[in-house]
Amino acid sequence: MSQEVPAQTVLACSQCGRTFAHSDVVQIAGNWVCADCKPGFLSRVMASGAAAASPLGWHYGGFWIRLGARIIDGFVLGVPLMILAALLIPNLLRTNRSDASNPAFAAFAAFGLTFFLIYFLAVICYEVLLLKYRGATLGKMACGLRVVRSNGSGLGWGVSVGRFVMWNLVTGGIPYLNFILMLTSGIMAGTDSEKRALHDRVCDTRVVYKQSIA
Repeated sequence: MSQEVPAQTVLACSQCGRTFAHSDVVQIAGNWVCADCKPGFLSRVMASGAAAASPLGWHYGGFWIRLGARIIDGFVLGVPLMILAALLIPNLLRTNRSDASNPAFAAFAAFGLTFFLIYFLAVICYEVLLLKYRGATLGKMACGLRVVRSNGSGLGWGVSVGRFVMWNLVTGGIPYLNFILMLTSGIMAGTDSEKRALHDRVCDTRVVYKQSIA
């Protein structure tokens, strides 16, 4: 009776591209490196930091630049909706004063629910469509950033939707827990060698400066 021998893991060196057994490579700054490439790679890491260690030469977007991009996105989405609310609320108040059979509370509740649904749909379309077709929201474009997969490819529908769900619904949308998750995500983005936040880790994405991947 024969026993199956488990296949040995084979890994590619991130610098020279040759394949080696797992025991013949070491992981440095998130990259697998063979013995021949190790001295030169370590020198580059020590001289320029983790950003220069990327095998693709990427420069990752850190916490503050990404926060700035989120603030810009907030203005892009928030200002039109505030203008819309300013136009609709006075009309709603006038309608309620002239119609005694329509309680003000019910009218405002219906308006609030409708407004929330419109805002939520706008956020979904804004982020998912821009990530899918442009690789970045307007805020990230303004900051010179782009979102890519770990291999440098663009985002598909599944990853674009998954990234939206992870940030907007899971990380920022769960009451009470959202503060802890957003704080954890920010710490990750500030300390990780590839500046990955929580949703980047789950969806296997990277936020990089556009010029570094051109």
